[in-house]
Amino acid sequence: MRHNGTMTRTTPIAIALAALLAVAPEIWSFPQDADPKTTQEQATIRVPLPKGKKLVLADGSFQLVREYSVQGDRVRYWSVERSAWEEIPTKLVDWDATHKAETEQSRQDADLKAKIHATRMADLAKEINVDRSLEIKPDLFLPDGAGFYSLEGKLIYEMKQTLAISKLSKGREAERILSGVPLIPRKMTLEIPDAHAALRLITAEPEFYMRPADEREPRFRLLRVQVKGSHRLVENISIRLTGEQAHHADDIDFQTWTPARGVFRYTVNQRLEPGEYAFVEMTGEDINSYVWDFGIDPPNTKSQK
Repeated sequence: MRHNGTMTRTTPIAIALAALLAVAPEIWSFPQDADPKTTQEQATIRVPLPKGKKLVLADGSFQLVREYSVQGDRVRYWSVERSAWEEIPTKLVDWDATHKAETEQSRQDADLKAKIHATRMADLAKEINVDRSLEIKPDLFLPDGAGFYSLEGKLIYEMKQTLAISKLSKGREAERILSGVPLIPRKMTLEIPDAHAALRLITAEPEFYMRPADEREPRFRLLRVQVKGSHRLVENISIRLTGEQAHHADDIDFQTWTPARGVFRYTVNQRLEPGEYAFVEMTGEDINSYVWDFGIDPPNTKSQK
């Protein structure tokens, strides 16, 4: 017979629920020999007791206490073990041993705190890309590209490389040939074609930063170069017949720092006088022909940068 209205159909879910309800109720209850409260406690992760300090007694034992205070001839303390206030006579306490234990515990706590801090800082450093977030001064970040940079106050300049040219001294070579004396050493010079560097600074204490394109740690010399007419003399090189070379240059002392992985900072050990300078990279005992040159102008000079 067909009834008017909505027909209710039995769904598979309803059938499954009915089957489960028909099962013996034992599967829904705790075993008879099990205490539901105990089962719940076993499923709970227990929190360890708070760490206390030792109140060392004269017999060599100790009470683990959260805090204590001396009140007349009694010591009142909070027992970590029993979670209650207790009292004992002060004469039962070995005060030297107690103070020694407190000092040792403080030292251990400080060491642990330092290790935790170092671990956290190391974890944070793993998440930071120092190559792209190096703050060299407040709100002043080093460019993230590979290159050589000079810092003057709040300004950063990218230093360009200049090709230095090696030249054999014609006068010394002619003297050696005409005299017939082969022991006269040959002389070479390393020169920069222009008389002045394009980059001009007015600070006497500039800083420099280097981001190599690879993972190498570069070896640099900072040289004071001499203006000779229309060019700058970087270095004089004497070459003996044995092949031994003697290098003559005006070196400026500087210090190298590593503020971040793959970044090198250079600071000069003296104030730089107005003049021409160049960073040269060493390859073995030789100078790379490509140098990073700059000039220091007097403070009252208008620099065209």
